[in-house]
Amino acid sequence: AAEGDPERETRLFHFACSAAAYNESSIYYIYDDVSGVRQLQFAEPEMDIRYANNDSDGKVESLHVVGFQATGWAVNSAYDDATKTITTFNKWRGVGDASSSGTYLFRNGDFSLVQYDVDASYDGEQNPQAVVDYNTAP
Repeated sequence: AAEGDPERETRLFHFACSAAAYNESSIYYIYDDVSGVRQLQFAEPEMDIRYANNDSDGKVESLHVVGFQATGWAVNSAYDDATKTITTFNKWRGVGDASSSGTYLFRNGDFSLVQYDVDASYDGEQNPQAVVDYNTAP
């Protein structure tokens, strides 16, 4: 929306679709009077993760974004009306020490990825690293 454009009402619909031991997958639909109903797609970085001795239980040697993909699924997600964000938290195993999480901000009529954190270490601790950060001032 451009500056001076009238505000449009937008509705967000959240459907929990499947649940496993530690992850719940949902889909979201958004509606406005211009675009109608459409399913949200969530951008996620494609990662190249390298471990010492090629052992995922070992030390993370490098973590690089090599591209982006889109998915219609949001894992362990929540919408916060105060911040106008959808957050996701994908546990790679039950204890949540290895995971990925995203923050998607509603602006200009759609949700945009503004932060994506990855904890690629299976070390028993939660220590994510930001791999995409448009959410923090320089």
